[in-house]
Amino acid sequence: MDKNAPAFAYIHGFNSDKNSRSYQDVKALLGNVHDFYYNYRQEAKFAYQEIEEKLLSVYQKNPHLTLIGSSLGGFFTLNFAGKYALPCVVFNPVTFPHEQLAPFTGKNYNFYTHEEWDFTPELLLSYKEFPLSTKMKFTPTIVLGTNDEVISPNVTLTFWKNKANILLTTNEHSINNYKDYVTLFLQASRSNTNQ
Repeated sequence: MDKNAPAFAYIHGFNSDKNSRSYQDVKALLGNVHDFYYNYRQEAKFAYQEIEEKLLSVYQKNPHLTLIGSSLGGFFTLNFAGKYALPCVVFNPVTFPHEQLAPFTGKNYNFYTHEEWDFTPELLLSYKEFPLSTKMKFTPTIVLGTNDEVISPNVTLTFWKNKANILLTTNEHSINNYKDYVTLFLQASRSNTNQ
């Protein structure tokens, strides 16, 4: 494998999984996309470790990695982009999971398997261990839907003001067409390979 070849990785959101439509769409558009799926039904530290193991495995083979994430996956993406100095593009990211995911405590269902699980207050609070930082080597690209019915775009706008490339759209929380963002993915990737 060419270590200088661009590679991408996608991190799915809350109640999603390796069957994610977003991952399938992004992979169809970009080709070389790794799926950093994780079990979101566990404490944040275990989900974090699970993603990090996958990231390190890919990163060792290709340091020119660009991360893509949405919703809760956007939160993890921003965390790891900061930690490993990687470029990223995120969609409607969660900024403060321990606050913004509070309405989802209780009974939940996986979007694909319809498996039922309980999002406990303890799981919610476990995210406090992983606060986001705006100090990053590469300026993140954040796509925000102003009609997001799940996560308030205002929280993200306030936190990342003057610290990220923010693209406002009229989308809701779910992204229906990633084709519109291929240029953003490639621009982010080039910022890494041009180092």
